[in-house]
Amino acid sequence: MQKLENVKGQLHYALNMAMKTLDKAILLIPDDKLNWKPVEDAKTTAELCIHIYRDSLILTVGTLKGEANNEDYDIIPFDPQKINSSKEIVEYGGKVKQFIQETVEKLSEKDMDKQITYNCWGGVKMGGFGSLSTILEETIHHRGQLCLYLRMMGIKPPFIYDFS
Repeated sequence: MQKLENVKGQLHYALNMAMKTLDKAILLIPDDKLNWKPVEDAKTTAELCIHIYRDSLILTVGTLKGEANNEDYDIIPFDPQKINSSKEIVEYGGKVKQFIQETVEKLSEKDMDKQITYNCWGGVKMGGFGSLSTILEETIHHRGQLCLYLRMMGIKPPFIYDFS
């Protein structure tokens, strides 16, 4: 199987299954708990959720352009400091998911092997396939983290899998 077809399958799962349950979990966060965090040096619930979508955006931009810079976060306008509800995070996530779906259709097999420089992350380099594959890894990893946050707040998280 070619890398592009493989990564398209991963992204399909990430966007339509893993992020679907992620959105359900995000919507369970009470608005007055957006700034809650389990320990002092952890991300707040809002920061954690936003991180998943912003990193997915930047990994996609990097794969498309061959590099990613801090200003690339603004491709989809969003001010994390002005978030007042979990619904706003999910709406932003929807825009990111649409951007990823549209962008992956523009990519070629050659894009999977090109080296991408993430200047926004101090010059980290990785290949296109690795960049897009990281979207699934990050989503699953941080979705689990969010579910733990919810449990610590006394909120039962959604069933982690969605096979509908």
